[in-house]
Amino acid sequence: MAYKSGIQSNILKDFSVSIDGTKLTNAQINDMNVVWDVDSFKIIGMLSFTDLTGLVEELPIRGGNKVVMAMTDFDDVVSKQSFIVSNVSTTRAVTNPVVTLDLIDPITVSAMQMYNEMSWKKADMIEIIDHVETLKPALSGKKKDFCPPPPKHKNFVMPLHVSFNVVMHWLAKNADVAFFQNREAFVIQPLDKLFKRGKKGDKFRLKTPNQQYRRNIYEYNLKMGKLFGANVLQPTGKVASFDPANKHSKHTDNSFKKALGDLGQTPAFGLTADDQPGTGAKYFYKSDYHVKEHTAHQWKKNAFKDVQLELLVPGQFATNIGDIVEVEMDNWLLQSTPEKNMTGLWMVTEIVDIIKPPEFIQRLTLSRSKYFK
Repeated sequence: MAYKSGIQSNILKDFSVSIDGTKLTNAQINDMNVVWDVDSFKIIGMLSFTDLTGLVEELPIRGGNKVVMAMTDFDDVVSKQSFIVSNVSTTRAVTNPVVTLDLIDPITVSAMQMYNEMSWKKADMIEIIDHVETLKPALSGKKKDFCPPPPKHKNFVMPLHVSFNVVMHWLAKNADVAFFQNREAFVIQPLDKLFKRGKKGDKFRLKTPNQQYRRNIYEYNLKMGKLFGANVLQPTGKVASFDPANKHSKHTDNSFKKALGDLGQTPAFGLTADDQPGTGAKYFYKSDYHVKEHTAHQWKKNAFKDVQLELLVPGQFATNIGDIVEVEMDNWLLQSTPEKNMTGLWMVTEIVDIIKPPEFIQRLTLSRSKYFK
């Protein structure tokens, strides 16, 4: 069931675009894209319009201009998003010059321009990011969907020659959290907590007789069997164990998954200096990687994309990255049995808003993994 233009439920009820306060006419706008991704805090976009009035020279548009998009979808949900122009290109086809603007959200631009020399004796990721001298003044207009503070960073220093954009992405990369912004919130949450949230909205369906169904699937693309994504790259570490009774020690290779399970088996593991014979502890267990912190996060970032499903669907501003959604598909060979690889719950990890006024559709990337139960 391929997407066809003209379906009423894909039509925006209202849309407007302005550059530095100058509104473009609806006839000028060719297409707009906005990309939201759980792997990145930034929001990027693209705007293409026909420039018959010489707006590029009149304003002028040279990068740094402010673009405001305001739209209302078929469900009467309003989206208003501001961007900064990061690149300008013009293509002249016969007599009509077409201007393409690359866009980026203003908060990311602020972070890129921020070079604050600061230091903390002990601070967590949220304290550093949501600080009055860093991003806190810019984190307004949306709710803050923050997890309980992750582990503290001791003696953390922000050097003067590194932008805060680099700092905040380093913090996210080295912690067991996802750090992104969607339409509604700024999010700092552990990946497994995001996967365990309840589903949102109606089911996405591939086969439905109702062309106006708001979660109709027009096209799909399933990606799975990524050998180098999580399985082959699953970390292995050296493990040292010591039996206090016979003073015997040994070193063995252990998979990340088994190490996680072993560390959770107390008191067989985790003997400390305060433990005395008779407490039930049998082994001193030590690994050369931090199972619960850095290594776990690096593996999860690959593992949660074991299976990915791309969908082309009607546009809805209510859909956000980080949402848990349900997909229902029939097995085409058996005609009735649900397709196991695609039916079920997924997390929305990327959204591309595709707007060719007045039409609005979305390309969603859904992800899931056997690791998260």
